[in-house]
Amino acid sequence: MATNNQNSDAPAFTGEFRHRIEGKNRITIPSAWRFGEEVELFMIRKTLAKCISVMTRTEVERIKAKADDMAPEDRSHFFQLFGRSLRQVTLDKAGRVSIPDDLCKGLKIEGEVFLSGSVDTFNIWNVADFEAAHPEDDEGRASVLRRQGI
Repeated sequence: MATNNQNSDAPAFTGEFRHRIEGKNRITIPSAWRFGEEVELFMIRKTLAKCISVMTRTEVERIKAKADDMAPEDRSHFFQLFGRSLRQVTLDKAGRVSIPDDLCKGLKIEGEVFLSGSVDTFNIWNVADFEAAHPEDDEGRASVLRRQGI
């Protein structure tokens, strides 16, 4: 089991990478995304995209805190769904993590995959789904960045 590292020194998950899945649905993440020790991560199937979102405990805690503003019955229902959907995994010292079978099968994740950074989280994509969701659109990308003053 992973050490009780709360991911306080989590790396920024940036860039895009193409990697191969090894036996037992194991993938090696980019060296810049590693922690230097074994840590727990959480995986969940995204609802707005055909990918797996990978997050640290810090991100899970941020989502939990945000849910505190919900009405009690909504909060309870959210936590039931969120808790059922999360998969706790271990990122080993070599930067390898195994993707749960149900997530691989549901999203057809096998062979080569795309890893895309989302700063506080990263996503694992089936290559075809990544390419369909991210057509080369330099003007659209520039527009999104411009709105943030970048």
